[in-house]
Amino acid sequence: MKTLPVIPSLRSLLAGARRTRHDAPKIMSVPALVAFLVLAAAAFSVVFLGPFQWSPTSSSSGAQCDMTRGQWVRDPAAQPYYTNATCAFIEGYQNCMKHSKPSLEFLRWRWRPDSCGDELGRRFDAARFFGLVRGKSILFVGDSLASSHVRSLVCTLAQVEAPERSRSPGGFEHWRFPAHRFTVAFFWTPFQVRWRLTRGPPEAVGPDRQGEVFAGPTDLHLDEPDQRWAPAAKGHDYVVVSASHWFARPAVYYRGGRVAGCHGCGMANVTALRPERAQRAAFRTVLRVLAGMEGFKGTAILRTVAPTHYENGGWFDGGECTATEPVDPEDPVEMAEPEGEFYRAQLEEFAAAAEAARRNGVRLRLMDVTKMMLRRPDGHPDRFGHGPGEHEGFDIDCLHWCLPGPIDTWNDLLLQILAGR
Repeated sequence: MKTLPVIPSLRSLLAGARRTRHDAPKIMSVPALVAFLVLAAAAFSVVFLGPFQWSPTSSSSGAQCDMTRGQWVRDPAAQPYYTNATCAFIEGYQNCMKHSKPSLEFLRWRWRPDSCGDELGRRFDAARFFGLVRGKSILFVGDSLASSHVRSLVCTLAQVEAPERSRSPGGFEHWRFPAHRFTVAFFWTPFQVRWRLTRGPPEAVGPDRQGEVFAGPTDLHLDEPDQRWAPAAKGHDYVVVSASHWFARPAVYYRGGRVAGCHGCGMANVTALRPERAQRAAFRTVLRVLAGMEGFKGTAILRTVAPTHYENGGWFDGGECTATEPVDPEDPVEMAEPEGEFYRAQLEEFAAAAEAARRNGVRLRLMDVTKMMLRRPDGHPDRFGHGPGEHEGFDIDCLHWCLPGPIDTWNDLLLQILAGR
């Protein structure tokens, strides 16, 4: 495997390996002997039969492999799949290397699933991924976190083939990999249902006006999917939907074209509606549309909420995230609200839509990133998502994730879903 060019501050990160408490020698038991023989067989296959391929659907014990349950394990020899020197698609607010994040310790950790065998050291298999998606396309629909996932995937795949990037008038961004006949598409929307600025133009706006949307309030039609992206879904083999954080912003909610409530809108004689109820209604609409969409026979994937990690405050009021390593597996950790409610709503609405999807021949899959990301307060830009004296909406950012960083693990979950179908 080739070594990636890295910025100078990474050289110490990638040099050498030290033993950790996870490397302590253990007495050989009968199960360990069995594991040794399995590993020996794998080594034999590498030498004589070609590369050993890890199965994403089962462990060495034959049990179902659930990559969403596990722990972060320190790997001193870990290397990122890409850097800001090898991928030009990283946005400024994601580029912690460029902005000199003082500790790059967050890149030394790998996700080890509980039920998938000892996978520390296993790297994302881009060749296998390309083999699964040859001649296909995937559409990501969501906010800036969905954009971060897209760039993580594209940057990783770009180490194998440089993509061709383009934008369409309808607001879609595309990365095409011609040699593999594969396309990644992205559509930015913070809500996925029909929406517009309450005091803005009659149509929804794009990512270039995120500041106005953030200030709000916004009109949200909770029972209508956003027609700017929904009809295009049937033209893709995979559709990944997400986006929850924006529901905490001020909004006026509509059902059947009539005002049904609002949150933080300051309107008299309008029923107050909690944002988690609006988020639940919106995901119910979107998932049911995908599950019953005529002409769509692909795979719809719901990516769950990725938690924020603000301490000592929140956005714009002194909140920060200065951790330099994951939360210890033995330490309890709770999700802030309304993110916890957002997560529970996603799980429940996914389960409710699954039966309809089966009846209509649509594969509905869950990409649960919440539990693993809850333990990564160290993976955010904090003060290092911008240069001195400048910032892009967040002076201290504990919402987005550094690229490269923990978010790259989402590609492993995606690969498991695509392989398992």
